[in-house]
Amino acid sequence: MSDRERLRFCQSIHPGPGMMAADIGCGTGQWTRQLARWGVQVTGYDFSLRALVQARTARPLPGLSYVQWDVNGARIPLQLQPRSLDLVTCRLSLAYLEVDRFLANVGRWLTSRGTFWALTPVEYPNRPHDRLHHGLTEEAIRDLTTGWAYARTYRFGRRHRAIVLRGFGG
Repeated sequence: MSDRERLRFCQSIHPGPGMMAADIGCGTGQWTRQLARWGVQVTGYDFSLRALVQARTARPLPGLSYVQWDVNGARIPLQLQPRSLDLVTCRLSLAYLEVDRFLANVGRWLTSRGTFWALTPVEYPNRPHDRLHHGLTEEAIRDLTTGWAYARTYRFGRRHRAIVLRGFGG
């Protein structure tokens, strides 16, 4: 994570104690641990048991937990209740998900002032596809902001975009 990304996130979200969050596609938990260091009570979700084992071996932090979950194929965990989260993050994993269905669920999970933050690589048409690092096209990024009262996209170089969404269905 770059200093620029960290600064933009903090300016957009103002993470801190009292916030409840879910980090979807958390992998080995680097971003999840950063949220916890800011005082956010956060659960990291990932389909990979191997990644979660690595995440859990890091130094434990207050308010930090991990749950195995296949977002595309399994039932939504019981702890993800409507209006239960102030923040949902999805760092470098959004392109692996069924985006429309996932964002509708995110919209239900967020409180009225809740925020969705995603960092995604950008895919360019007619360019070789990186099999390990999927991204979204600029058009797909624009499309996923439809239906949100607030939508903002930030550029991080040519290859990455951060997406901030609030107020689903507004």
